[in-house]
Amino acid sequence: MPVVLAALAIPGWAHAAMARDLLTAAPPAAAPDMLGSTCSAVHGQMGLRVSLMFGMYRPHGKKITKQEWSDFLRDTVTPRFPAGLSVFQADGQWQDRETGRIGHEPSHIIWIVTPPIPDLSDRIAAIRQDYRTRFQQQSVGLSITAGCSSF
Repeated sequence: MPVVLAALAIPGWAHAAMARDLLTAAPPAAAPDMLGSTCSAVHGQMGLRVSLMFGMYRPHGKKITKQEWSDFLRDTVTPRFPAGLSVFQADGQWQDRETGRIGHEPSHIIWIVTPPIPDLSDRIAAIRQDYRTRFQQQSVGLSITAGCSSF
């Protein structure tokens, strides 16, 4: 079973030392043997699955256009992960930090499979910061899990 290393959408996550600790944390003792042997059997490699969650509305309800989203992917995400990624459309739900109200909005999830590269936390932090700034967002959701991948 994959181990969740981080599921954070809070300021301060990108602190380099904290990020390195999370990205290099070892899974529980029982998991490596089972996951490792299965991974070897399918000719896979251990790595990380990064999921980034993006709301598609700005404050006050203005939708982020398809062209704006495409530009963001091209200019911000792809240069940091040129080896590949997947984008999924989703229906998001979130709680406004200021009002406490529950909101619903169309969302996108970017899914990246990567080895634990030294500057991974910097790449992720730059993507999240650019999106928050460019589209006036309170946060960008993040989940990182360890696992096996084979392509």
